[in-house]
Amino acid sequence: MSRVMAVDIGASSYRVIEGTYREGRLAMKVLARYKHGPILEGGRYHWDVYGMARNMAEVIRQAAMKGEPVLSIGFDSFGTDFGLLDESGQLLDKPLAYRDSISDGMYEKYFREEERRYPAVGGTFWTTCTAHILKGMEETDYEPLKKARHLLFMPDLMAFFFTGKTVNETTIATTSRLLNIGKREWDYAFIESLGLSGSIFHPLKEAGTMVGRLREEIAAGVPNLKDTAVIAAACHDTASAVVTIPELPACSFISSGTWSVKGIVADAPYVSTKARDYKMCNEGQPWGKYRLIRNITGLWLVEECARYWKQKGMDIQIPELARQAQKEAAFPSMIYTDAPDFARQGDMPEKIRAYCQRTGQEMPEHPVEVMQTIIQGLACEYRRHNEQLLDVTGERIRTVYIVGGGRNNRYLNQCTANATGCRVIAGHPEATAMGNMLVQLLAHGDIESVEAFSKIAGRDVAEEIYKPEDRQEWERKYAFYQQLAEI
Repeated sequence: MSRVMAVDIGASSYRVIEGTYREGRLAMKVLARYKHGPILEGGRYHWDVYGMARNMAEVIRQAAMKGEPVLSIGFDSFGTDFGLLDESGQLLDKPLAYRDSISDGMYEKYFREEERRYPAVGGTFWTTCTAHILKGMEETDYEPLKKARHLLFMPDLMAFFFTGKTVNETTIATTSRLLNIGKREWDYAFIESLGLSGSIFHPLKEAGTMVGRLREEIAAGVPNLKDTAVIAAACHDTASAVVTIPELPACSFISSGTWSVKGIVADAPYVSTKARDYKMCNEGQPWGKYRLIRNITGLWLVEECARYWKQKGMDIQIPELARQAQKEAAFPSMIYTDAPDFARQGDMPEKIRAYCQRTGQEMPEHPVEVMQTIIQGLACEYRRHNEQLLDVTGERIRTVYIVGGGRNNRYLNQCTANATGCRVIAGHPEATAMGNMLVQLLAHGDIESVEAFSKIAGRDVAEEIYKPEDRQEWERKYAFYQQLAEI
């Protein structure tokens, strides 16, 4: 039996998960989950990385008191955010959160000429990325940036806290928009054109690289941690999730949750004008692969509705709501989920009703109707993205493979099959943690090849397959949706 740990860091919570691998099966157990968010200190929003590291270390130490030795630990997180260290390895300030105002206005000032940078970096700058934050720091004379000798993304930083070693892993680095994506190297000319020092960036390491052994103070007194290593997993959370998906022809994946990260895995980046105009981004996937993706507003809208209903004293559980929506006759209305109307928190059910009224549709009143209105629109957006992928790559999508928590929403899965006309496969709901651990086990030699990953994931949670239904009705729905998306 082999025992590994994964630490999955999200923007609203982080988790420590234990995995035990035996005879081709990987069993996972969540050891702890912590809610967190940016904290306001000194007029800036920061991540409390010290508190996070303490919690992670304590959970791992307690778990390791029993059972088998822990082979390794891997960290993954969302992209963009980073810590700055001085020459002695001291963190100069807690990492700024991507929602901090330091990046405000940077797009308009420095990154609007997308057509000039896109062929090299392979991604757009219209949403906040590391490049915005660093340029904001440079423009405001942010003191830690002046003293910095190392830049470590969130998983790299946690690996440093646990080992004392500094590494930049490739998949997380590609979210920065500071790489030449085709060469998979830092674009030092671009970095220096922003007034930044290229010396703070380390040579990139591929997923599966050993960072180092645990610091003595973390392993002390726990024999099962004596030889524990930290392995650079596929450190971007979507990269970890996608390694669990089998290589299927004409397949688009969706990492489904608050956001829907939808795209394809490719052997080379797509950097055409069409890809840029569709706001597609090329990001690194392990072992020389790429993800061509677009972020789509996902189940956040349903979550926001549930949050509002709870404030009003209504006990609405999303899984039950999805089950009811699947049984009821379809409500006729839908929304364009990426419309500006839904970009901010608030009374989301009322925003949806107002949108439907403005676009000449029937207004949903009951929570089931609201759920149907959201999900039908989201499923149609998946089809629209499939058509954009066809325009960019020349290949028609025939299978949609869904991983992450959203795969449990069977109503969404069926609507996706209906809207796209594709076979839909629901994969592992904890694909990020599963992928993190599989990369570690591959690095240790417990797993012989990447091709085994999807089989192991499927033994833990069986795939579910959905086939298109009601095609004529959904063709009519999609024709109307295209009008909504163009408003």
